[in-house]
Amino acid sequence: MKSNHQPTAIFVADSHFHLRPDAAEKRRVASFLTLLELSRSADHIILLGDIFDFWFDYPHFRLKGYDTILGALDAVHASGTRIHFVGGNHDIWAAAYLHERYGSEPGGESRTLPLGDLRVHLVHGDGMLAHDWIYSSFRGIVRSRLGIVLAKSLHPELLYHFCAWLSGKSRSATRNEATEIEAMAQHWLAVHPAVDWDLLVMGHMHHPLLLEHERRRLAMLGGWVGHLGYAVLQDGRFELRDFDRDPLPQL
Repeated sequence: MKSNHQPTAIFVADSHFHLRPDAAEKRRVASFLTLLELSRSADHIILLGDIFDFWFDYPHFRLKGYDTILGALDAVHASGTRIHFVGGNHDIWAAAYLHERYGSEPGGESRTLPLGDLRVHLVHGDGMLAHDWIYSSFRGIVRSRLGIVLAKSLHPELLYHFCAWLSGKSRSATRNEATEIEAMAQHWLAVHPAVDWDLLVMGHMHHPLLLEHERRRLAMLGGWVGHLGYAVLQDGRFELRDFDRDPLPQL
């Protein structure tokens, strides 16, 4: 049976905001704040990871920064819009804090969310399209209880500078990389039968893409570095959009 109500949702990922933004990033932050203001008219906003380029959730204090973005998310939460967060490889450790502050699901892990007639699977996407045992092992360590305890044993400034060095500079995919990403995504969609979803939405790749295979769809968000990509679900229709190029939707 189809739902009479088709909820509206905004999806965004990979803004990679820094604790200390430079002038160029401040323009991106201003655009992001406009998107958050728009989301106050939506039923859901879904943050698919790497919103923050660095976050570590210490038990008794929070690193200085991100106050403007967190305040805007307060307004989104107060408006009644549900905030969902799937952690990325840069900010999975924000999940507990965002759950406490905004009521997002605890853990920040991938999940399937029913949105009207669609079952939407939400995932950040790191390590998904190609198997890399080195990265998979590293990912497992830093997300483990032991890895978190070890990180907490470091001085916050030391951990911050180490992670900033490890992060490097986020960027959009080159043309050759985009071709390879599209081929990997098409292969992944063909060989992975859906169990409980109709549409999979992911970030991480910084390359906008929408594929379909046997009535199942895979969407990649364009990221928020270089171009400003996001997606909108409205009236049962899912659409990838660009903040600079496309007019804002009327929600």
